[in-house]
Amino acid sequence: MRGFLDRVERLTEKERRNLSILDTIRRNNEVSRADISKLTDLNIVTVSNYVSKYVKSKLVFETGLDISSGGRRPELLKLNNEFRYTIGIDLGAPHLISDASIIGVILDVTGKVVAKEKIKKEKESFEALSTRVIDLVDRLLVKSGIETSLIHGIGVGIWGVIDRYRGMVRYAVEEEIIVSYTGLLDSLENRFNLPTIIEHDATLAAFGEKWSGIGAISSADNLIFMCSDSSCGLIINGELYYGASKSAGELNLSPPRPSQEAVALDRCWTSYEYGCCMRSRGLDLSIAARVRNALKEKPEDGQIIMKMAGNSPENVTFAMAIEASEAGDELSRKVIDDAGDYLGTKTAFLINLFNPEVVVIGRGIEKAGDTFFSAVRKSVRRWGYEESVKIVKILPASLSEDSVAVGAAALVTQDFFAKV
Repeated sequence: MRGFLDRVERLTEKERRNLSILDTIRRNNEVSRADISKLTDLNIVTVSNYVSKYVKSKLVFETGLDISSGGRRPELLKLNNEFRYTIGIDLGAPHLISDASIIGVILDVTGKVVAKEKIKKEKESFEALSTRVIDLVDRLLVKSGIETSLIHGIGVGIWGVIDRYRGMVRYAVEEEIIVSYTGLLDSLENRFNLPTIIEHDATLAAFGEKWSGIGAISSADNLIFMCSDSSCGLIINGELYYGASKSAGELNLSPPRPSQEAVALDRCWTSYEYGCCMRSRGLDLSIAARVRNALKEKPEDGQIIMKMAGNSPENVTFAMAIEASEAGDELSRKVIDDAGDYLGTKTAFLINLFNPEVVVIGRGIEKAGDTFFSAVRKSVRRWGYEESVKIVKILPASLSEDSVAVGAAALVTQDFFAKV
């Protein structure tokens, strides 16, 4: 049953036309055949033939008449949002920060989230996590009231470097853990009798923002989604970029093996002292840890956050640091500003390399707010080439915590559109 992701990457001409026409209807909400022809560069006869098939199957409705510029008034077309649905699951990051969650959504064909469930991520085996994911999907279906027969498939977003040949994923940051994900996919397919795919979370986040995001994000043909400083999803010329082994997007050097440690102990990229932008600070860019360490040395420098933490630096969280910064705590503001400067360096490198229209920053770090984004943009201007920097927009994820789950469901919807 598995394998429809590969079909999406190798579309036939018919599938490309299906996807182009249906996505044009989706993005415009209501649109005429003539306008579809103009927007897709397909001749009107071809568009009409395809649309007739969609109308007959009730995937598309004819909703009324548009204003005419002369001659017969054109009929408007609209997707039937109850025709099919898809499920997206975000397994969350392996780093157990305080608000880490596993998120599930059900999307209709227009890209609207019709149901959402989330559960707190726990320190547990991958097998135990898989059991909870099954339960999460059950809860989604009950909550939505949607019959399984109307679900086209399930998409799953996972963190790490994926080895698709062995069905394994490697968590590459700090602790190199390798797990098999095939059991989870088999369990989902067997339990719900639905085709299931798995994809890198950053890739899905980029696709989710492009599919269901707002403004400049959804209209960009060249887009980078940054999961904080650890990985990124790439859309190049309107298409997802996977790389030769479909593992593109890691933002850091591979950790040195023990036998190599002694070779370059003086190199910044061999340690986790966070002095080099080629190593990850973690999803929260070590903001909470840095505030805690600074408070232990000079508690008087962070009076506001010390009060929030009950005078105990160990109680400081990422969310608390953001709140304190916004309340005027100078220590928290300084740490967040430094984190933005650091991420801006890595962002500038990617902007110089790929020349995107938009860089989206997400996976939770976007909650750091205006101080953080101001520092990121300032750093990008310092390190980026003017020709690329002057056109790029650096924006927080418009889908917030739902980017990965929405992207997982949207990738399955894309397959449905292609194969109608």
